[in-house]
Amino acid sequence: MVAGLGACPRDGTRLRVQADGYPNCIHCGYEDYTYTLPKRRRDNAAGLMAQIRYIGFAAHLMDLTITVRAKRHQQSTSGIVTVPSCPWDNKDMKAVPRNGFGKEKDERTYRCGRRHKIILLSSANGDWRGWM
Repeated sequence: MVAGLGACPRDGTRLRVQADGYPNCIHCGYEDYTYTLPKRRRDNAAGLMAQIRYIGFAAHLMDLTITVRAKRHQQSTSGIVTVPSCPWDNKDMKAVPRNGFGKEKDERTYRCGRRHKIILLSSANGDWRGWM
């Protein structure tokens, strides 16, 4: 029940919000279509995030995790790009273009605005294994 909906103009009982979102009276069936529905804040990225662990050789970085999220992008061939957060300043990182020399298929290199660099490693099925 939403506070401040008021009473039914027909019989004076309290109005309740049902599944359709409009307040109505459960006794007589009156529905108030003049009520403006509250806007819902949608967080589209909530299900598209992952926490990734460090899998390199530096012992002091073993506890660091980064957040990787998927984001829509018009110029991408798939329409979706991977955006990791920088482990040192939590800013979004951008992909460094591959030059084809010495790069494995399962590696992606990213840099942030402060020139921090990480490499994301993926497995054969496309899941992220970790970062270094």
